[in-house]
Amino acid sequence: MIDPFMQTINAPAIEANVNAITNGEVAPYIVNKPFIDSFVNLGGTGATLGLIIAIYLVGRKHKAYKVVNNLSVGPGIFNINEPMMFGLPIVLNPIMFIPFIIVPMVLVSVAYFSTSLGIVPVATFMPPWVTPPVIGGFLATQSFAGAVLAAVNLILSVVIYVPFVKLGVDQELKKVAEQ
Repeated sequence: MIDPFMQTINAPAIEANVNAITNGEVAPYIVNKPFIDSFVNLGGTGATLGLIIAIYLVGRKHKAYKVVNNLSVGPGIFNINEPMMFGLPIVLNPIMFIPFIIVPMVLVSVAYFSTSLGIVPVATFMPPWVTPPVIGGFLATQSFAGAVLAAVNLILSVVIYVPFVKLGVDQELKKVAEQ
């Protein structure tokens, strides 16, 4: 919905980065669309691919979580998270909403500092937003360091989501037991 407005900022930033690198200068814009798509929105907004993996790790006890997760994994790999957003749900779910907000803040911080410290090159190529996470990190930076950063961020998202998935499953199982 806001993507057309953001493109007016992102497209010139990517072009400026490419021009700077072509001229042997430092790329001036770390944060741009491929940066967000490749290192922050892993599985869609809120890095929900991490949530999908967390449910596979600790949330399989609850049938509804398992069913929604199985339906969400295919689209989630390609950064489409609506099945998870409305099926779990994350929308109007205070337990899942907390990590949904926290995870992107952590991932953008890790990615920004990794890039600003020169560990990972600045994203100068815009792969399609549906490119799977680790591949997108590689393509955006044209470097294996980008793929590694995307993988590290994916692992971080799983680690952050796990306790919330445990809490959500425990609460759902408790509700079922009380009925």
